[in-house]
Amino acid sequence: MKIEEIIKKLKNEFIRIKNMGYVKSNREGTTGIGKTFEDLLGKKEDRLSIPDYYGIEIKTKRGYSKSYTTLFCLTLNGEEEFQTNRLKEMYGYPDKVIKRAKVLNNNVYANKPTLIANRYLFKLDIDYNEEKVYLTILDRNLMFLEKKAYFKFSDIKKRLEEKLMFLAFVKGWPKIINNNTFYKYTNMDLYKLKSFDTFLDLLSKGVIRVNFKIGVFKNGENTGKIHDRGTSFDIQEKDLIKLFDKID
Repeated sequence: MKIEEIIKKLKNEFIRIKNMGYVKSNREGTTGIGKTFEDLLGKKEDRLSIPDYYGIEIKTKRGYSKSYTTLFCLTLNGEEEFQTNRLKEMYGYPDKVIKRAKVLNNNVYANKPTLIANRYLFKLDIDYNEEKVYLTILDRNLMFLEKKAYFKFSDIKKRLEEKLMFLAFVKGWPKIINNNTFYKYTNMDLYKLKSFDTFLDLLSKGVIRVNFKIGVFKNGENTGKIHDRGTSFDIQEKDLIKLFDKID
């Protein structure tokens, strides 16, 4: 199908789902809004890096939420494997509940340093000559510690263009009925990616950030074990129009 036909099909599907009103969530927690919408579309759950709906990536968000939206996740490169685990061990800090376990849950920007564990400064450095986005680490006295971990431009560009050439941003409103969560999907905006250069520019300005999400399981058979939810590139909803052109 041509993209125009896919967009038309998705719009019709959204109208159908919108007209259903409040629909019971198929999953507890914050991911329920997205899982339920995908189920209503007839999409099976997966962890693939390809877009959700015939070349269109779907992002869902609670109508009142001001949280950042994850664009995509990407693994850091470096001289050693498992860079995020190395960073967690060297620069992480004790979990608030399970003190023996180190975690690294922080947002990092290119336009300002982030204080980590009250001891270190993390900052993104975009190297256009080497075509890499480095993670530079200093101590609180601005003494250089390392510049080893990085994202390659080619990896970022590939993931961005594979997954986010077209985006559908869906808003839903939750409602609790008899202790169950229901969602009513009310709005859908469609976007087309501007360019990789636009992405890098927004990253350099701090509009797009990198989010480390290395936590620890708090309960169950994995209690105390590391829970790495991926390293992601995030953006605020209000800034989507800077990265994408809106499709009427």
